[in-house]
Amino acid sequence: MSTKPLDRLLFAQGGDCFFCRQPLPREQASIEHLVATTHGGKDNDENLVACCQALNTLFGRMSLKEKLAVILRQKGAFQCPARLAPATASAAPPPAPQPAAPACAATPLQAVLAGLRKRGNARPRTLDALAALVADLLEQNGFAAREAKDVLARLRGQHYIEVQDRRITAYLLPPRQG
Repeated sequence: MSTKPLDRLLFAQGGDCFFCRQPLPREQASIEHLVATTHGGKDNDENLVACCQALNTLFGRMSLKEKLAVILRQKGAFQCPARLAPATASAAPPPAPQPAAPACAATPLQAVLAGLRKRGNARPRTLDALAALVADLLEQNGFAAREAKDVLARLRGQHYIEVQDRRITAYLLPPRQG
């Protein structure tokens, strides 16, 4: 009898998140590729771990080096993004994630800027990686991914990013408003 990959990973990890070592309920778990498939990673147990959906989304298409940088920048024990939300008085499970309301990001550019600010130093280093992230951020915020090319042009035109030889040398994002 074969088992599903997520069940195998959770069993092998003792039911804990691979990164923060906290108990991980199956309904909150997802499969993370240590080396993303877009970077040549394989779909085998040596390259897969179980972690929370929030962390999987944060890592997105980052390279293994970028993922390690995010982990190593933590002070002390690794803090999972799913657990960074303010604690509530009850022990009720967290509500299911809701799509971002367009009011939070009125324009595609605002949605992308907010997403880039949330990533802190874990931002793409190449235009190709940024283009993929921009498309993902647009879809997550209810915009069409086909707007990514225009948003990238605006990021460059408004000097929010500095690019040299298709590599992003600096992010100069405006501060969050409101």
